[in-house]
Formats: sequence, structure tokens, C-alpha cells
Amino acid sequence: MEYHPLANLFPLIDGQPYADLMADIKRHGVREPVWTYQGQILDGRNRWRAANAVSVACPTREFTGEDPAQFVVSLNLHRRHLSESQRAMVAAKLADMPTHRPAENCANLRTSQTDAAELLNVSRRTLQTAAKVQQEAPQSVVQAVEQGSVSVSLAAQVVALPEPEREAAAAAVEAEPEKAREVLREAVRAHVANNSGNNEWYTPAPIIEAARQAMGQIDVDPASSEIANRTVKAEKFYTAEQDGLKQEWRGQVWMNPPYAQPLIADFASTLAAKYRAGEVSEACVLVNNGTETAWFQTLLDVSSAVCLIKTRVKFIDPEGKPSGAPLQGQAVIFLGDEPSRFSEAFSTFGKVLYA
Repeated sequence: MEYHPLANLFPLIDGQPYADLMADIKRHGVREPVWTYQGQILDGRNRWRAANAVSVACPTREFTGEDPAQFVVSLNLHRRHLSESQRAMVAAKLADMPTHRPAENCANLRTSQTDAAELLNVSRRTLQTAAKVQQEAPQSVVQAVEQGSVSVSLAAQVVALPEPEREAAAAAVEAEPEKAREVLREAVRAHVANNSGNNEWYTPAPIIEAARQAMGQIDVDPASSEIANRTVKAEKFYTAEQDGLKQEWRGQVWMNPPYAQPLIADFASTLAAKYRAGEVSEACVLVNNGTETAWFQTLLDVSSAVCLIKTRVKFIDPEGKPSGAPLQGQAVIFLGDEPSRFSEAFSTFGKVLYA
């Protein structure tokens, strides 16, 4: 007998729990009949397959109520100890399918996200995160969330990884599913560490052109390289070997500083000091939106506007290819007397706030 789509909202059991179920059914039979609906199994897939595996008859009974979706959810929430992440995955599936009431009544109706979230006792935002995981995460990662070994928030961070890292993490989970949480946390941690300023990540051309529009020109880029300056086109630029912190900065400055500590704090404080001294007349600074950090507050103290970029920036690798986006969002901080010109240049990237 086939499984009803509503039955597939919940993950099947496997491993030792399934082995224990087969042993119990072989010894005692199926104590609770399987529910069917419109010729399919609505609830009781584990009992049905375990009974067939040990050649034991499995009794059934037909559901005749009006709301099979609510019936299935109620039964499974009552007897399963599901985590919030598991409930969110169920809610996301439920919100993406017809309600499966009798076709003649409401064949095209769907459960709304709000109703599905309420039924599964999760927030709509968590449901939406789960939906993104279901749509974009590798199958082994989806299964890890459904089995309760990985949170939906961790899986969402895995989705945000560049494809090679994401696929490598998924393969590791598939090879050792019992270590899924450990493997994925390490993959995310390694990605964050690699993107903390130790690697070369270059700014996409549209952001550079917006900075040029905001300031009129770019005189200095104190944290750059020959490759990066092909896009920035600053009159002067300093590489890591030249140590821009020790060099002269004058005029309009573009800065995408190294994100590792203490360098990011050093570049922030140096820019603030040079701006206050009048050496730097204007500056645009691309950084993570770490508003709670001391270096971010240092820049805010001398800023006149900030653009909170609405999507994570897809940086460019040394070969000129997109290298993926950091797990954290970005902001462009503007130092200068004409924030309205900055707003005009950057408003397409995100909300611009005046300091």
C-alpha cells in the first residue's frame, strides 16, 4: 500500500528504534491499527513496513473525518518528542502541499504558512528557514534535521556556504550521519575563520562604482592588492606587504579592510584619526555589520551615513570569480559632508541611515 503525502510529513524511524519495533511486532503483533485514507496509508508507515518485514498481518482502519492534515499532525505530535527544528520541517512541508481533504470539496486549497506554523507550534520565520533548507540543502543535511540531530538554523548556515564547502560537508554527513552536528558545525566554523580576513576577498565592481559616485573619485585604498586595484582603480593603493597602516592617506578613501582582529580595529581607528585630522576628506568603508563591536562603533563615531546592504555581498576571488558570501551581512559606512550623495549612490543596495 502506498503512503499518503500527509504521512510523509514526518520522518521514518530507522536504526535501532526500527529494529526494536520489528522485534516487538514479531512477538506481540500490531497492537494499534494503521490509519488509511483514500486507499493510502495516512498514519502508521513504520508499523506497516515493520509488520511486512517480519511477515505479520497489519490491521487497518479508514479515516472518515474532514481534516486529515490536522489529524496526522495531532497524532504524531502526541506520540513523538519532536524538536522545534523537526516541527518546523514538518510545518514547511505542510505549507507547501494541498490540504488533501476530499477532492470534491477543496482540491486546490493549501495550508497557509501561518496556519501550518501555528499547528506545529513554531514561528512563521522558523518555518520559512526550514523551507529554505528543504529547497536548497543537500539531502543528507535535510535528513539530519528531520532526524533531530541538526538544528534548522545550523542547516541554514550550511546552505549559505559556497557550493564546494557545502557539498563536502554534505558528503561527510552522508558518510557518518551520527556525527552530523559535529561535522556541520566544523564546516561553518572553518568557513567563518577562513573569511575573517586571512583570505583575499575582493569587492564586486558595482559597489566600487557606487563609492566612486558617492565621493567623485578614489584617491587611496590602504588595504588592497594589485588584483583588487584593477577594479578599485585608486590613485594610490597599499598591499599587505607595504602595510597601509604606516602609509599616508589623503583625499577620498575606499577601504575594504582585512576582517581579522586586530587588523580591522587598527584600520578603523587609523581611518577615524586621519578623518578627524583632515587628512582624509571622505571615505567609504565596506565591513561586516558587526554593530556590537568596538571597531564598528569607532567608525560610526565619525560617520555621516550607513548603508545596510540588504543581501550578503558576493565577494570576488583572486581569479575574478564569485567566491561566495560571508555568513554575516555587510554595511558600507560613509565619512564625509555630503551624505545625500552617498545615499543616492547606495540606496539601491539597501537602506541608508543618516548618522
